[in-house]
Amino acid sequence: MHVDHVVNPPSVDTTDLLPKGTQVHVWGTSEHTGVQGVYIQKRLFTTQGHMEFNEAMVKRQLEMRVKAGSLSEKDADEASESADWLHDGQRVAKAVVRFFHGDDDKIQ
Repeated sequence: MHVDHVVNPPSVDTTDLLPKGTQVHVWGTSEHTGVQGVYIQKRLFTTQGHMEFNEAMVKRQLEMRVKAGSLSEKDADEASESADWLHDGQRVAKAVVRFFHGDDDKIQ
């Protein structure tokens, strides 16, 4: 459903915003999007997907896009079939909590 996505994670070679030696971890990938999320210890946690979306919300988004003419009925039907697939939502949520709580600060 995204038309934009992150192609490459940031690195010390591509930006002067990161100090030398900064480890950038791509923590998730998919066939469509090679960078689903980026993690930099004590500094950054990103996610491409909408962690707040559940099956009903995804299906509603699909309906609205068909109605607006930005998505075909066929593509919406195909996407809807995967709206209830198992995912790593709980694992990602735990990682977010660890990040903001500082539990990952001890990792070397």
